[in-house]
Amino acid sequence: MAYHHGRLREALLERAAEVIAERGVEALSLRALERDLGVSHAAPAAHFRDRRALLCELAKEGFQRSVDAMHAGAEAAGADPVVRYRALGRSYVQFARDNPSYFRAANHPEVLAHADQELRAARAAWVATLRKGVEEARASGWHPEVDVETLLAFSCAAAIGTAQLLIDSAWGFDVDDVDALADSVLDLVVHRSRTSVVPNSRDEREVS
Repeated sequence: MAYHHGRLREALLERAAEVIAERGVEALSLRALERDLGVSHAAPAAHFRDRRALLCELAKEGFQRSVDAMHAGAEAAGADPVVRYRALGRSYVQFARDNPSYFRAANHPEVLAHADQELRAARAAWVATLRKGVEEARASGWHPEVDVETLLAFSCAAAIGTAQLLIDSAWGFDVDDVDALADSVLDLVVHRSRTSVVPNSRDEREVS
């Protein structure tokens, strides 16, 4: 893999993302990246002091890009807060499927244990995005009997867990359409758990 002069930082991140997507986080090493890019051993140190710093930068970009994707998904979903909330989760799962390297870096224990201030801020922005969706959905009638923090934990577990399962081929779900499976999971999380909110059309007819 070649890189244009002056773009070594970007080339390192791009190649690191490829390695993680192909072989996982544990396969990443600066020495291998140096060989792949044809640069000296000292060259990457100008941008990343070690492997951990490189992973932290990938994780930061992962959080930032996923937040952008979540916002875009919510805006495309329309005005209904519950529909927008579902779109946040669905957009995150799709981002993880499209960008498994960023997802894995952002959720790797080694990275999170040594997060710098910028990475912590990026992660906080991701949580804040989901929290806002939870608060707005709850205010519109989605599980008002449950406190926000519990709903937020439920939302994080659903989004991250679904993404992890669907990008890990080892689980081997017996489905032809993974996108449809993701849709079904998010529908189960959001709409089918909405037991205390809006009566269905049959109930409305019976009441009338």
